[in-house]
Amino acid sequence: MSSEDEFSYSDEKLTFKDVSIPLDNGEVIVNLNKNFERYSISSLLSDIQNENLDVQKKRFFKPGELRSKIVFIAPSAAGLGDQKQTSLGRLPGVYLHASFLNSIRNQEFIKKANSSWAIFLTFVLSIFLGGIIIYLNDESIKIMTTIVTLVLFLLGDIILFKYTLWWLPSTSIALAVGVGVFLSYIYRTGFENRDKRFLKAAFKNYISPELIEEIHESGELPKLGGDVAMRTAFFTDIADFSSFSEDLSPSDLVKVLNEYLNEMTNVLLEQKGTLDKYMGDAIVAFFGAPSSQSDHAIRAAKVALKMQKSHKNLRKKWREDSKQWPQLVLNMKMRIGINSGDILTGNIGAAGRMNYTMMGDAVNLAARLESSAKAYGVLIHISESTRSFLGEDFLVRRLDRIVVKGKSQAVDTFELLAYKSENKDLLKLVELFEQGLDLYLNKEFEAAKNLFIQSKELEKMRVLDLELNFSPSDLYIRRCDELLKNAPDSNWDGTTFLDQK
Repeated sequence: MSSEDEFSYSDEKLTFKDVSIPLDNGEVIVNLNKNFERYSISSLLSDIQNENLDVQKKRFFKPGELRSKIVFIAPSAAGLGDQKQTSLGRLPGVYLHASFLNSIRNQEFIKKANSSWAIFLTFVLSIFLGGIIIYLNDESIKIMTTIVTLVLFLLGDIILFKYTLWWLPSTSIALAVGVGVFLSYIYRTGFENRDKRFLKAAFKNYISPELIEEIHESGELPKLGGDVAMRTAFFTDIADFSSFSEDLSPSDLVKVLNEYLNEMTNVLLEQKGTLDKYMGDAIVAFFGAPSSQSDHAIRAAKVALKMQKSHKNLRKKWREDSKQWPQLVLNMKMRIGINSGDILTGNIGAAGRMNYTMMGDAVNLAARLESSAKAYGVLIHISESTRSFLGEDFLVRRLDRIVVKGKSQAVDTFELLAYKSENKDLLKLVELFEQGLDLYLNKEFEAAKNLFIQSKELEKMRVLDLELNFSPSDLYIRRCDELLKNAPDSNWDGTTFLDQK
């Protein structure tokens, strides 16, 4: 066998006889070993010179003790320049020679993984962690997943090296993955800010900042193109507002109106309602869009009661104000109409001049309930549909069965009075009135009138700081008188037809 057959060399491998040494671009990765027996010749000669016989006996090798062993003799003093920087710290160069020979004898060579494996692992880890960071919203889960993944990777690399001597550039991979994670965070932050900017630009004039944040956190962007769902429409109006301009100067009118609208809008946004528009003194709003709300009707009821309470506080403030406001301001009344149903919401209008608004029959009915509240002498007029969503926390009384203009189907309507737990004095009013209403619908008009006369005495309990000149009890007393004079026909069922919008 020629010497060429016994020895071969390439950038990947060195072969001689039966030994094959893996190389990395022509270089050997030495499997370092510090556990060699070490003897200091200088100390041994010093002990002999000083006749330290006990030490000499210990240090002299017994006959045959070094047989079949390989001995390296080399300087190890730091000043001799043979100190090498290694992964185990600074070591005398002889350790590299001894470790390399030990690897040849035991066939224990470190094998560097192909760069394509490092690239593949970097790609997989970066995609996995990047996806976690971009698509998960829980920050604690993202942080824990990143830490656990990197720890498991490094632990796996250590185990792989220990048992197979395959070496991965784990530090480089971890740094590359760290850069990928950092870039993912930057992208996620930019993406979130972009979404937030979009939401604020689209809805800042309609909904509260808290609701914008809630929509963004949910990850479900609103359907701006328009969609139909069960929602609640909400209309408010100031009674006899047209008369205000006669009693107030333009500056005072604007001051009063702005203070009123500011208070009412704050109440609306607190319950995450959506402001549709202002129409003079009127507020048009809805609940259940752009963010879906299963309790849209309850929120509307809460807003109605809170608005009336805030309005009462405004009246108190105006009465205590040093400025002498006219009685029209001091006794300002606000009426509210609420209805729940299938409502279309979306951006409606021309390109560049769109408005996020609502449409549908349910919206029209809410507007009718607000305008017809005056005819009943009530402040909060709600539909049967809204009433069905409220449960038992709210005190309501049945008012009438109506058919609005342009429709043929009758709708039961109610007055929202208060929370049951806050005003138990009104329970008697509701009891008497609804007993009278049952008799009225049963055509027992004389008996019904007597109950309405009793309930009328309690109507003032509804709003203590205002004198309401007309009430539902007054309306039904009048109706009973008319029906006692002119008995209804056999088809009469008590339904009221509203001929005005």
